[in-house]
Amino acid sequence: MQITFDPHNAMECDETLGFIAQAQPCVVKMWLIDYNESQNSETVAAQPETAQPDTATEQPDTAPAQPDTAPAQPETAPAQPETAPAQPETDCHGMTHDDAIHSTPASKNADGSWRAKRGQKEAYEAAIAAATGKDAPAPAPQGMPMPQPASAAPATPPAPIDYKTMAERFMAKMADPDGLPAEYEAIYTALSIGYDDLETNQTSIARLSAYMDAVDNGDDHDGCVRHAMSA
Repeated sequence: MQITFDPHNAMECDETLGFIAQAQPCVVKMWLIDYNESQNSETVAAQPETAQPDTATEQPDTAPAQPDTAPAQPETAPAQPETAPAQPETDCHGMTHDDAIHSTPASKNADGSWRAKRGQKEAYEAAIAAATGKDAPAPAPQGMPMPQPASAAPATPPAPIDYKTMAERFMAKMADPDGLPAEYEAIYTALSIGYDDLETNQTSIARLSAYMDAVDNGDDHDGCVRHAMSA
């Protein structure tokens, strides 16, 4: 026998179960067991599946851009050419100007040598001797005048000195602050030179010329006078 009813309808279930209970108690028990199992199966099937978390995470790009680390190379400056230093001027003895023994400002004698500084005749001559390889004269004792060697008598009288040439030379030395060691009046007096006959007196002309020669050699006023008077 087959009994048909809606298991979800409570009223139909009650009527059906009452009918069956009266007819066959054992059939009811079996039906209940089947009914419970079917309900459990439906309950399990209705459970939603638990979503599994996605554990794979997106990996970030970890490689940073590499900066340019090579520094710019500086340009090499071109080498500057070496300039040869200017060579100092020398006189006929190969000596450079020395303020200690040569007159200032620098000037030269007629022979091309530096003019001697006033009062430095001995040091001046010693420097020339060292430059040329000649023996320098022995210095005079301190405080004593150097004796002048006696000049040999010339075989023939010296040629007369031209007054105009001597006068131009003397005037140039007067205009030079370092040209003469004394005033011209003191020089005239020391050399016994007269104003009236200077142009024609060969002795006075020769003494002034010899005095200037001694000045060029670095003698002081007294030494120049001695040189001029012995000439």
